[in-house]
Amino acid sequence: MSASACIRCGTPLQNYIQLLNYPARLFNEGLVKARHGEFEQARDLFAAVVYWCPRDLEARNALAMACLAMHDLLEARRQWEYVLHQAPADALAQRGLQQITAQPPSTSSPEPVPAPSSTPQAHTNIKHAKKQFFGRKKGKKPS
Repeated sequence: MSASACIRCGTPLQNYIQLLNYPARLFNEGLVKARHGEFEQARDLFAAVVYWCPRDLEARNALAMACLAMHDLLEARRQWEYVLHQAPADALAQRGLQQITAQPPSTSSPEPVPAPSSTPQAHTNIKHAKKQFFGRKKGKKPS
């Protein structure tokens, strides 16, 4: 027997289930956008997940990766520092902060512009990390 509403509070269960799955759906949509190089949209989707689920470190890592792809090093650093504060052994956050530290600070406009003096090795490592991270799905699958 399946109930359509909670017997204690009357909440429609189907709507509640959809609400619980919504962050995973947004995360997966963000991954799709990132795989297609649409990093601004991916960043916005990951930021929404982080807003609703502030302890979701996987979403914070994804947000940081999208920010890094857009050359928003300050926001990427902020997200990875938060991740490392919560999970000091997080390998992705450690690698991301190392990549940011290896890049010279930006002195130009806030628009996403590639760092002119970034080394080919650093660029290759960033591309590899993006490919690894954005090539997977969130553990929870939306219905």
